[in-house]
Amino acid sequence: MPEKLTDREESVLQSIIHHYILSAKPVGSRIIAKKYGLGLSAATIRNVMADLEDAGFLSHPHTSAGRIPTSKGYRIYVDSMMKVEKLTSLVKRKIRENVQSVDKNYDFLLAKTSQILGMISSQLGVVIGPALDEAIFDRLSLVQVSNDKLLAVITLRTGIIKSVVVEVRLPIKNIELEETCQVINERLSGLTVKAIRASIGQRLHDINYGNPEIIRLFIDSAHTFFRFDEKKIFIGGTKNIVEKPEYNAQDKLRSIIELIEEKEVVIHLLSSSSKEDGIAITIGDDSSTDLSKTFSIVSTKFELGGHTGTLGIIGPTRMWYPKMVPLVDYAAEIINQGMY
Repeated sequence: MPEKLTDREESVLQSIIHHYILSAKPVGSRIIAKKYGLGLSAATIRNVMADLEDAGFLSHPHTSAGRIPTSKGYRIYVDSMMKVEKLTSLVKRKIRENVQSVDKNYDFLLAKTSQILGMISSQLGVVIGPALDEAIFDRLSLVQVSNDKLLAVITLRTGIIKSVVVEVRLPIKNIELEETCQVINERLSGLTVKAIRASIGQRLHDINYGNPEIIRLFIDSAHTFFRFDEKKIFIGGTKNIVEKPEYNAQDKLRSIIELIEEKEVVIHLLSSSSKEDGIAITIGDDSSTDLSKTFSIVSTKFELGGHTGTLGIIGPTRMWYPKMVPLVDYAAEIINQGMY
């Protein structure tokens, strides 16, 4: 059972958290008494702060008379005190326009979502794409973009699109491109991308029309064209987070850089913390890895073409949770509502 605080303790803890989130500096009793209108003297607030520290909700940095919230303090705040903000119509429009502007291109959609999350939150915006190994291939389209390059557009039955630039030795006639697409679509349409990778050589080996160079290219590079099984990760807002006051010290800055570089760790953190339905908040010491104990994660699941991915925000424990929660929730909602 969660610990129960008195009304006075809740008011003091909430005021400290709000002030620390805004200032990034340890908070003293005088500041709370002056700025937050609790109707308590500085001496009374100081006594309450001491009780909260004894209970593990606050800590006391060696160089300051003030206190800062602990992971335990943030946890009781988000679980029982936090009032989630409403996103402004301007913020909603920015998210909607940015996410929907990329149509159905799988990589662009996820990358754009991570960028807009990072920009609006001033934290790290992270999106982990769903594994699509069992997705059904619908059709291939080929477009000549220059004398030696083709654009191959692979569309899955869910509507998700992947595009790959293909190099060729000579310009190819439109009729050849059409015939090549036709025969590949006839042979592969309706199969899972996993099955295509495993059997494409057998399925295309006896074709006697279309362009043989392109057909051979698809056989030899099937693991490039039809690779949808890996969980791709997209991170936006790196510049935002390295400028946070928490990371002025070299060792703290190194920790965030290491986290960004350890993408498998980020995938594990978001995937394991997110709920199937609703928002999950992982705070500092909640995390299972030492690398992420100085960070918080606000995340949720989304659906793309019937397949589940994860998106969220990673930042210092001193993040403004009342804004992060609706921001993550709305970004997932926009993807879920899209025509994918």
